[in-house]
Amino acid sequence: MKPESLTVAIRPRVPYEAMDLGLTLVHQHGKLIYAAWAAVLIPVMLLATLPALMWPSQTWLWSMFVWWLKPLYDRVILHVLSRAVFGEIVTVRQVLKAIPDFFHTGLIRALTWGRLSLMRSFLLPVWQLEGLKGKARGTRIALLKKNSGGNGRWLTIACLHLEAILMFSLIGLAFLVIPDELGLPGMEMIFDMDNHPPWFVLLQYGAYLIAVLFIEPLYVAAGFALYLNRRTELESWDIELAFHKMAARLKRQDRQAA
Repeated sequence: MKPESLTVAIRPRVPYEAMDLGLTLVHQHGKLIYAAWAAVLIPVMLLATLPALMWPSQTWLWSMFVWWLKPLYDRVILHVLSRAVFGEIVTVRQVLKAIPDFFHTGLIRALTWGRLSLMRSFLLPVWQLEGLKGKARGTRIALLKKNSGGNGRWLTIACLHLEAILMFSLIGLAFLVIPDELGLPGMEMIFDMDNHPPWFVLLQYGAYLIAVLFIEPLYVAAGFALYLNRRTELESWDIELAFHKMAARLKRQDRQAA
């Protein structure tokens, strides 16, 4: 990483301000982020929908399948973001072609014994972008976690709650707009695990798709911004950038004087 190539303002921030920067990144590059993200997520959701319709009493199992693959989706989002902050714009096709390379970025670990890590988005850049291995990677992770690990954990917890709130809000909204004349069951159906009609299964999946589709890019971007902020603190990127700007200004002055 070359700090002088960054397209965002680099300076030490408090952790919550740094995470807010991640939301700004999603706002700036949202069109490409959501296009690439949806290109991977939606096919997985469709594959999981068929068995869920066949065995509606086991919808939780297929929802867990979609949830379990989040480390794969996260790498798609970070692939776009990490290039956008350095001024490189990629296409959806380029992102899809890069997916096989994700298996060399700790993806198997992230899908197995590391799946329940509460610092997934915060530490993902170490695995995906830095290319460190062994002791060097462990040292980097330990340094990053020292002052920002707690923020990375709370970010995960907060986004899980936001995702659940959004999902159930969408289901509730759907029940509010369904006419009573149709005679459909009420929201108590949510707790009746053995009698979910196909239309309700589709409603659940649609609500979950929208919730994950909206929240996960914000989660990854906030974790990435928190990572950049911690690197700035550790390596004084803001000071380095100031010297680069000073050197460039002096060169311009020398050329003008000549």
